[in-house]
Amino acid sequence: MEWWFAGSTLGLGLWMLLPWASMSTPAYARLLYWLSEPQWGSLFATTGLAHLTSLYVNGSRWWTPFARVLMLVINSMCYAFLAVGFLTEYWPSSATFTYGGAMCSAALICIFYAVKDCVHALEVRNAT
Repeated sequence: MEWWFAGSTLGLGLWMLLPWASMSTPAYARLLYWLSEPQWGSLFATTGLAHLTSLYVNGSRWWTPFARVLMLVINSMCYAFLAVGFLTEYWPSSATFTYGGAMCSAALICIFYAVKDCVHALEVRNAT
């Protein structure tokens, strides 16, 4: 699930960076007040790529689960900002549920398992 989550973030960011206005409806007004579409795209693409990188190196060193947790927190904050933008601009939007409910819930599940990996990594490190 975490690979999907990170890949979805990268994909959404790349989609926003394409040369058309994907955030052109009034529901995006609050979000566009905060950042421009290319800035949102860069934020999501960079976060997704960094998250994918943290997953790729996971297990190569004892501290890598902590990098995963950090990237999961940053990634979930990106989706939470989207959800807040939709919530404050037009709360009945399905995007409020999609970004606030579904994506942030997926992030919490991934964070739970990444934290468990951190505990395991510390146990193994301290046992040696």
